[in-house]
Amino acid sequence: MKNKVENMDEAREEVMVSASSSENQTLRTAYCLQPCIQDSNVLQSHFHISSETSTHLPLDVRYNGWRPPTEEWKKWVKRLRPKFEYLWLQTGIYHSIKASTYEIKRDDELILELANRWCPETNTFVFPWGESTITLEDTEVCFGYSVLGCSVSNPLMNSEHVKAEEELMEARRMFNSSKAKKVNQRAWMMYFMEIESSKVEHEAFLVYWLSRFVFPADSCDTILKTVIPIAIHLAHGNRVALAPAVLASIYRDLSLLNSVITKSATTGMKSLRVAICAPFQLIQIWALERFLALKPRPITIGHGLPKVVRWGGVKVLKNNNLKKDLNIAGFGNGFLWQPYHNSPSVEVYNERDMWKCHNPSFDEEILSFARCLRACELVGMGCREKYLPHRVAKQFGMHQDISDNVASRYYDWWKHQMEGSDKEDHLVVYELSSSDDEVVENGKTLSGHEFTSSKVGDEGEINSQYCG
Repeated sequence: MKNKVENMDEAREEVMVSASSSENQTLRTAYCLQPCIQDSNVLQSHFHISSETSTHLPLDVRYNGWRPPTEEWKKWVKRLRPKFEYLWLQTGIYHSIKASTYEIKRDDELILELANRWCPETNTFVFPWGESTITLEDTEVCFGYSVLGCSVSNPLMNSEHVKAEEELMEARRMFNSSKAKKVNQRAWMMYFMEIESSKVEHEAFLVYWLSRFVFPADSCDTILKTVIPIAIHLAHGNRVALAPAVLASIYRDLSLLNSVITKSATTGMKSLRVAICAPFQLIQIWALERFLALKPRPITIGHGLPKVVRWGGVKVLKNNNLKKDLNIAGFGNGFLWQPYHNSPSVEVYNERDMWKCHNPSFDEEILSFARCLRACELVGMGCREKYLPHRVAKQFGMHQDISDNVASRYYDWWKHQMEGSDKEDHLVVYELSSSDDEVVENGKTLSGHEFTSSKVGDEGEINSQYCG
């Protein structure tokens, strides 16, 4: 990578929206992620829908992807760790396997409140104070899933891989011929744990892990055929980009849950049932790490462990002001845009519109960070979802993107959201005037500053080969 990552962002002096008061105005170069946001009308309509929708509904949500670790699984991890730890580190799954041994107590009310604020068109949460979302960085830091490696749909490459697949498929057929007529996860685990001489025990171990914790399906206690090739790749030392696929499933199921909440509220149906397959633990941990008003507080952990460890076994506390806490967090210091002080694990800086790393030996870390910033299409297990990090650039320490000539429209939208509130007094809007050397601040002319702007692609057309 030659110690730098190019085109991660675009530096420009242009239209800015500041949350500071009018007494503390600054004009400076903005570092924004590409592409520009083209339209905020989607958020306007969505904000009114979510703000009027109650989550206290006759809604039956089954979280099939929220699977606790069993004692047998913890023993299996402990037994195989000395032999395969080096391989887990090499393929980037060590932390995510470690994460699967911790149980996260679910907060149903928090999950529903967040889902109620989800916008399927942008894959972001919409709050009165702006947008935020779960990113590839959250997926990597909280649960240890790698953003680097081959796609989850990558085919097997050689005869050794094919032979391992045949042995695992033979085991599946054996279970399918039993009275249960399905490949039960516990039965699969006990079978391979007892046969320690099996040549494919490690592959079977990873198949169980992927089926239960990473890509769980509707039938939550079965071994999935679709994850066998992924397990074989990992067992043979090939890194797989699990983070994009996991995040795609979370986006997909957040949109599903949001549609059910909206339907239940708008149609007046007495009861609706929905099954969620994605690992929604990530959503809860994302919120706990960022919203300071949420309780409980995490436990202290050692360096280098995934964030999920901080919340393992921590008891959920009732929050009677949850809706209000979420709605006002971003107006003050109640929301942490960057809660991960060690992500990326290298110190990066921007010099002449180019991101550089102080230590040239950390190419993998800086490349991983760059992938988190790139707008693309996430390819999951049977789903594809847009990934739009430029909408939440503040989560990466950059300026929240406002596209060309949109400041006045954004301000009008914000005023509409905050009608009847005193929050609009905290907005300072800068927009281009008809003159090149004048800036209009809330209708007043400020001279002596020049702004330039540039065009970038429409977010509706973005794609990226690394996720495909």
